[in-house]
Amino acid sequence: MLTGNGLSEYARVHLGTPYFYGAKISEGVLTEKKMSTMHRMYPKVVTTSYMAKARRKGQVGKVNVDCSGLIAGYRQLNIGSYQLYQTAYTRMPIAKINDFAVGTVLWKSGHVGVYIGKVNGVPMCIEAKGINYGTVLTKVSSTKWVYGLTFKDMTYSYETKVPGTWKGTNPYTEPTMTVTSAAQAKKKKIKVYLAKGDGVKWVQWELMEAGLLTEADIDGICGPKTVAAILAYQKSCKITADGLAGQTTRKYLAAVS
Repeated sequence: MLTGNGLSEYARVHLGTPYFYGAKISEGVLTEKKMSTMHRMYPKVVTTSYMAKARRKGQVGKVNVDCSGLIAGYRQLNIGSYQLYQTAYTRMPIAKINDFAVGTVLWKSGHVGVYIGKVNGVPMCIEAKGINYGTVLTKVSSTKWVYGLTFKDMTYSYETKVPGTWKGTNPYTEPTMTVTSAAQAKKKKIKVYLAKGDGVKWVQWELMEAGLLTEADIDGICGPKTVAAILAYQKSCKITADGLAGQTTRKYLAAVS
């Protein structure tokens, strides 16, 4: 049985684990092949200097992890930070941190950590913070967290039940073709796509659930803002970031609906 306490202990065990973008504990040690793959997919993040730094720090040949990978290692569910927000059963405001259960996932756009409770009265968390830090113990107040997330597949020990918002059910029908804007379709040289209608709303609704759009953005028109949200979601999932909500991207969106 998965528990908040179990996630907290798992995070503690992995304190000191090096950080590399896209790395997961289940993948084993970091290899040159893995680095090259992430460089090819995300050249602006995993730059040649970024890879050189990993080599200098002796990270190649060791198990590495990124922020969402720390949670994925315990839950055995490899999803990114936006998917974690998307699938959360409750999303509790960080202002209620004193009432959070141990093992609550702390969330801000593009980053997650694990709340481990108070140390000497101070709320603390463990986060895979970046290549310069690795997996470290930090004060919750040191990062501008926005929400605490809990999940249906886990149980938590609360002193006080914290109010939050719950994930809803997508009221729109999933499209069967690629959703993108006319401009992005032209840029990527695809001729068959969907830029308007309920299929676009389905994608927009899931992107709203992922914290990338607002309810006001669900207008059934795939414009620059929706494309930017698709790109951010794809990057979080570590899949090809092309701004096209094709079969693979929709699979990721639907998998946590």
